[in-house]
Amino acid sequence: MKKQFFTGLVLCSSLTLVGCSINIGGNSDDEKSSNNDQKSESTSKQSHNDTSNDQSSNNESGIKNESNITEQQSIAMAMLEPNLESKIVTGDELLSGKYTQTFGAGEKQEQDIDTLELSESPQLNKMKNKPEGMKFYGLNASKGSYATIVGVNNNEVVYIMTQSVINDYNDIKNSETTKILNISDLYSKYKDNRKVANVANKIEFVDPMPSNDDEDSNSEDDTDSDSSSEEVTRDNVIDKVESYEGETLDTDTYTFKEPEKTDEGKWGFSFEDKDGNLAGSYVIDDDGEVTEYDEDGEEVGSGY
Repeated sequence: MKKQFFTGLVLCSSLTLVGCSINIGGNSDDEKSSNNDQKSESTSKQSHNDTSNDQSSNNESGIKNESNITEQQSIAMAMLEPNLESKIVTGDELLSGKYTQTFGAGEKQEQDIDTLELSESPQLNKMKNKPEGMKFYGLNASKGSYATIVGVNNNEVVYIMTQSVINDYNDIKNSETTKILNISDLYSKYKDNRKVANVANKIEFVDPMPSNDDEDSNSEDDTDSDSSSEEVTRDNVIDKVESYEGETLDTDTYTFKEPEKTDEGKWGFSFEDKDGNLAGSYVIDDDGEVTEYDEDGEEVGSGY
């Protein structure tokens, strides 16, 4: 919201009469000028006070009232939540232009970011049992080796961190990788926070994602082709994990155990930090799909 500031203009005039002084109605010209100056100054102060009052009546967040919150403002408020710092690019990081991304093997890389781009996903918006009126967007920045999705309607902001296709909202709404925030609570907490407006100004809508109907079919065909042409073995199981991670395994930070075949015909192995503490594990299906787990056995993500 642009605010206009009005400043009173004080006009000072003097009249010099050579050789005489005229006094009419008991006031000299100098006294009239002084009175005019005082009135003009008073008007200027009043104008300034009115402007200040107008400013104080507006929230610094840029939100007029709770019933008029934009999608960008809702997401901006969610980005200020401290309990999401490890999961999503935060408002402070977006304003600073940098964030740290952590990959599955624990490697951290600093990334640049100028704007947070929201790309509406036709595929996600077909999700079964999704909250009424909610739109889902893919984001151009993620804090981990997963895709970050944000959903927003009039009541909630939902963050989903995933590496899998989501067909039913009920499958993920209670997951550790899904975070649901109430907009009314966010508004009560951040309605006077000027960062909301600053962050919202750096959130942009871009072209929608293409429909994945054809792409999913192609992907499945490719996967079937890969599966039929390459059996998962002890020799290539590490390659499958590195393909999933998008990089080689970080042997400087972690010790990776030898892959072993389970009774179900899957391959799997765990990895430890240099102190010998369990840090996570991978399970690789016979079709090459990798599922990653953290040190507590909770699923982190899956993919190829």
